[in-house]
Formats: sequence, C-alpha cells, structure tokens
Amino acid sequence: MTDPRYACPAALRGMTMADPAINECPYDYYARMHAEAPVHFDEKMGLWLVTRHADIVEASHKWEVFSSRIDMRRDVSTIDPTEADQLFLREGWLVADVLSQVDPPRHTTFRRMVERLFTGPVVKRMHDYLDQHVLELMAPFERRGHADFLAEFALLLPLDVIADQLGLPRTDGALLRRWSDAFIASFDPTIDAARKLELCRIILEFQRYFVAWRTRKAELPGDDLLSMLVATRREDGQPLSTEEYLALCAQLMVAGSETTRNHLLSMMLLLCDDPALQQRLRADPAQVPRFVEESLRLESPVQGLYRRTTREVELGGLRIPAGAIVMVMFGAANRDPAMFPESARLDLGRANANRHMAFGYGIHGCIGRTLATAELGIATRRLLERLGPIRLSAAHPRPRHAFHFNMRALESLHIEFDVLPESAA
Repeated sequence: MTDPRYACPAALRGMTMADPAINECPYDYYARMHAEAPVHFDEKMGLWLVTRHADIVEASHKWEVFSSRIDMRRDVSTIDPTEADQLFLREGWLVADVLSQVDPPRHTTFRRMVERLFTGPVVKRMHDYLDQHVLELMAPFERRGHADFLAEFALLLPLDVIADQLGLPRTDGALLRRWSDAFIASFDPTIDAARKLELCRIILEFQRYFVAWRTRKAELPGDDLLSMLVATRREDGQPLSTEEYLALCAQLMVAGSETTRNHLLSMMLLLCDDPALQQRLRADPAQVPRFVEESLRLESPVQGLYRRTTREVELGGLRIPAGAIVMVMFGAANRDPAMFPESARLDLGRANANRHMAFGYGIHGCIGRTLATAELGIATRRLLERLGPIRLSAAHPRPRHAFHFNMRALESLHIEFDVLPESAA
C-alpha cells in the first residue's frame, strides 16, 4: 500500500483547497493535480482527492467500495459532535440523511419516492410558469440600467420556485435561504466548534417549521411536494418517520435553491467578462442550452462530494486504504484535459459538453438536474433578450467567491446594462 505521505509529489505537498487563495481560484491547482498526482492525499485536511474524469467514473460505479454512507458531522470534521447531538435530541430531531449520504438499498428506496417529480415531462410542463416568473423578477430593474443581480434575481428565482413546489408561501423565502445556507455551511470541515453549534441551532428552526407544515398538509393537503411527502408510505405501509421526512425536506430545499442561485451568478459573470459571447447568444438563442452546459462544466457549483472506502482499493495507480475519506472532485474532472481538450476554454461547439459532472455522477446524480437546467436556460435567454450589453458595475469591486471547501459561490454581483428601447417604453 502506498504511504499517504508519498501519494503527493513534493511540489503539491502543502497545497490544499483549505487555502483561501486556492479556494478563490482552484483551477491551476486542478491542472497541477491532473499532470502530477490525479489521485493524492491532502495532508492538511486528511482527505484523498480524486481529480480525473475517468477515475471518478470508476469510483462512482464501485459505490460499494467508495461508499456515500458518510456522517458529515463525524467523518469529515475534527469537531466532537456530542454537544450538537444532545442539542438535537433535546430540542428537535437527530436526522440521518436518506439520499446523498447513504447507499442502496436505502438510497434507492428514497430516491424512487421523489425522482418521478422531476422527470423531463414534468419539468417541461413548468416552462411557461418559469418563463413568466423570470419576467416578473426582471420587471423592477430592466428599465433601470443596473441591478444587484444576487438580491434581485439569482436569489429569488430558485427560492420562489422551490417554495412554490413545496407548497410554502414565497414570503418565507428569506427563511428558506437562511436554513439552506446553514446546511451548506455546516458541511464545511474547516469551521470551528462554536460556528458548528450556531448552525445546528439554525437547523433546529428549520426542523420546527417543517414539522409544523407537516401537520398543516396532513389536515389540508394540496398539489405540492410537502403534501406528497405526508402522503408517502414506505414499503411496510407506514408513513415516513419525522426524521425521514425532515431529511427529504432538507434535500429538496437545499438542492432546489442553493446550487441554482450560485450558478446563475457564475453564468452572469462569464457573460459580463465576454461581450462577444453575449452578442453571439443574442443573435442565436438556440445556443443558450450549450452555454448552460459549458458554464456548468467550467464553474461547477458543487466542486466535490465525499466518499468513504469500505476496503483497500486501487485507483489511479495508487492504493487507498480502507476507511479513507475521499473527495471526488467534480470541478476538477470537468477541467480534465483528457476528457475536455482545451478545458479552460468555453466552447459552445464542444461535442461532449453534457458529459460534465456538475450534477454529480452515477446513482447519486442530482435528481433536480432537469429543473435546474430549465431555470438556468430560461433565465439566460430572457436576460439577454431584454437587457442590452451587460457589464460589471463600475461602482462595485469585482466579485469574489465565498470561502467554502467544496462549494463555489460568488458573494455578490452588481451589473450595469444598456436599457433597450422596448424596455424603456
């Protein structure tokens, strides 16, 4: 077995995604890993990193070996979870995941409960609704010539959509954001114990809110996802436990808002940085779906997810020990030159652009992929159609990314644009 200390060349040793400078722009780091050590051990974080597209495909097919059964509060953090466990047991519910951090057969059972709600035909029936809401959100700023794109659009679109789908009032969107952000922040292994406990208290708010809505939906069901979860029965005929219900609510809430919001910001920054690209997409809107896929490849909102090895295994020419925590680096795989030649270039003609891993890969691929790409595509088409040339606001500094070990999100994005005659009318 290769000693982890020698799994990484000396030139890469000490480099880590926990470094704020690398976290802000990790792509040179990814390129070096591809060239020198596509599978290696991050000594700072105690993680094995897998960066090549082919290796992640192999690991994903071997899900029994590269298990997703991960307790995020114990397995990827050095913080003692006892105090948090006691807090949840005392004031709420100690919830284990049922989708992203579990393996079959449990994963299969719960995935089947929800994936039928996000099929292509279901999402296609939502296109007019999505288009109308995009136009509603644009109306307050399209005649103004500038916008806080995060606060006025990227934040609101996915939050409103997921609130509508769950059967919750849009006015509770700020709460959904607060709770979604808390879940994402709690998954970062670099936070300290005090921050972890603070996030647990925010997650308790989420639990109480959704348990109260469970009672309401049981009394007065509607045509929405929460009513569906209340009515769902397990294979033994019993309703979901409170813990199972909360786990699914969390998954739907976070996946339905956080990543779409973050990628709307990434796409807009790409457009602001490339006026010729804007012009090309305005002239040929049929290219917008290709832009969505290429932008997802280049700026994946989820840069990687955790796995745990159930036995010693060879991957990429190295032996990874049993019980190792592994991060499959989707963001790095999406820039693997062996899969995507000239991988740093946005290429609307890229034949295999849809083979990116921005939505994961294998049995844990994102259920909401079709809905997310519909939101992104419809939003991009309407923004380019109704706003003149878009640029970064001269009154604000260039946006930076919020620090997070495996997520990619801009902290802010202010834009300026020419007001088109039809908008000014």
